[in-house]
Amino acid sequence: MPPDWMVKPYVHLHAGLNQETLIKQFIENLRALHTEVLRASRGELGKALERIVEDSAARSVVYWNDERLQKIGLDDWLTQRGIAHQVWDVLLDEQELRHCAAGVDMGIAYAELGLSETGTVMLWNGGGRGRLVSLLPPVFVAVLSENTIIPRLTEAMAYVRGKMSEGLPACINFITGPSRTGDIEADLAFGVHGPGKVYVILLQEQENIYE
Repeated sequence: MPPDWMVKPYVHLHAGLNQETLIKQFIENLRALHTEVLRASRGELGKALERIVEDSAARSVVYWNDERLQKIGLDDWLTQRGIAHQVWDVLLDEQELRHCAAGVDMGIAYAELGLSETGTVMLWNGGGRGRLVSLLPPVFVAVLSENTIIPRLTEAMAYVRGKMSEGLPACINFITGPSRTGDIEADLAFGVHGPGKVYVILLQEQENIYE
C-alpha cells in the first residue's frame, strides 16, 4: 500500500483556481510546446476541423470508433468533404488497420482528460480506441471537452484509480505536444518517434460532467 502522506506540497499551486483559469493554463502550456489549440462550441466544430485540415493538407484520416466522435458527426463531416477515412474497427483485420494508420495523413481521437500544469492529454485506449491512431500518422488531433481539464497528474491518477473497478485498458497514453527528441548537442527534432504536428480541439460544454 502507498504511504498516506500527511503533507501535499503541490496543493497550493492550484488552490482556488476556477475552470476557466485551468483552461487558459492548459492552452498556454500547449502553445509553448508548438501545439495549436482551438476552442469551439459543437456548432463551430466543423470550422475548427476545416482549419486543421487546410493547415496540415490532410487528405486521409483514421479515427477512433468512439461514440463521442460519432455524436459530433465526424464521419459525416469527412464524407462530405471527400476526405478518405477509416474508423478503427476491431472487427477488421489487425494488419490492415496497422497499415492504414501508417499510411494516412491524420489520426483523430477523443481525449479523456487534459492536465493544465503540463498541457497534457490523456487517452483511454482499448477496443475501438486504437493506440496507433495517435502514434503513427504524422498529424494527430485530440478532441477534448474543456470541462475535463484538471490541474495535474495527481488528479489524473486519482481518476484512473476510480476506474479500476470497471477494468483498465492495456494502455493509457499521456501525450504532451508533438513527438520530439534531442541529439547530443541538444538540438530538438520533431516527428521522429510519432506525430510531428499535434492539434487540440477544446469543446466548450454547458456543464462540468466531473463535478
